[in-house]
Amino acid sequence: MPDLTKQKNAAGKLIEFDMVHHTADEVAHRNHADKNKHPLRFQGQGKILLALSQADGLSQKELATRLNLSVQSTAEFVNKLVKKDLVSKEKSTTDRRKTIIRLTNLGQQTASAETAKVPEFLSGLSDTELDQLTAILTKINNNLYAEIDAASPTETNKFEAVVKDRLRDWFL
Repeated sequence: MPDLTKQKNAAGKLIEFDMVHHTADEVAHRNHADKNKHPLRFQGQGKILLALSQADGLSQKELATRLNLSVQSTAEFVNKLVKKDLVSKEKSTTDRRKTIIRLTNLGQQTASAETAKVPEFLSGLSDTELDQLTAILTKINNNLYAEIDAASPTETNKFEAVVKDRLRDWFL
């Protein structure tokens, strides 16, 4: 059985990483000379580009569901992407109540470029350390999947499909 103090220290480091990573992204975005050129990787807009690169022509509601975002947030992100000429909106030909979102050529290029990038903070790790980190994160993720499955077995397959769908082209 692992030492409780070591578990608490590791949990603290995970929380710290999450906070520092989030803050570093915010600072980089705020200080970037051209806000429109800032990487979209982990922001809502980037998630929408990724989802559309995997399945173009989704409705706003399908995007919201797929990305676990509110319909309002999705609409806001989509409108920002339209202004940047990364996506287009059109009414569905089969159901005029639906708005279909499609990647523009620039959106496809941007999505491809963003998915090819690796976070810069990983460059400080050696190959051995990257292998160790991958193994540790895989173990942690498997434990979390088991917790999700125990708490809500009907949601497990849906959740795993969403994760795999998001990661299919992302860094793999």
